[in-house]
Formats: sequence, structure tokens, C-alpha cells
Amino acid sequence: MVECLARAESSSTVLYVERIVKMAKCATCGKKTVFGHSRSFSMRATNRKFKPNLQKVTLYQDGRKVKKVLCAKCIKTLAKTA
Repeated sequence: MVECLARAESSSTVLYVERIVKMAKCATCGKKTVFGHSRSFSMRATNRKFKPNLQKVTLYQDGRKVKKVLCAKCIKTLAKTA
């Protein structure tokens, strides 16, 4: 996503700075928010979101510290294999 952050006053040029917009998504399995319906007693459907349990964790990859966003299931799996 590219946003216009600054506009030059004197000339007609526009400065564009690229801002990275990350979505809530697990870095390993790709789990993300999904949409569905809540059902009341009368079975009326209202929209809702199902969000994954995402956590910010610091991992060691190739001897370097790396910050990643992982779901709880992937963190549990990494703990088992390590």
C-alpha cells in the first residue's frame, strides 16, 4: 500500500513514501482472520470475525534474533521440535 505522506508546496511534484501495511497473519502457517456468522436462538445470522490467537515472539534463526508474529499452535509446535 502506498500513501501520499508529503506534498511539495512550490512544485506540482508529489512525494510518495511506501508504508508496509501488514495484515494479522501467522508467519509460518498463514492463519488469518476469517469471517462467518453468529447465530442467535432464533437462528438470525449476524456477521462476525474469527480471529487467530497471534503472538509476537522473538526467535533465533541462523544465529540471529528475528521477531515474528505466530499463532499459538505454531509456537507450541516450535517448542516441541526445539
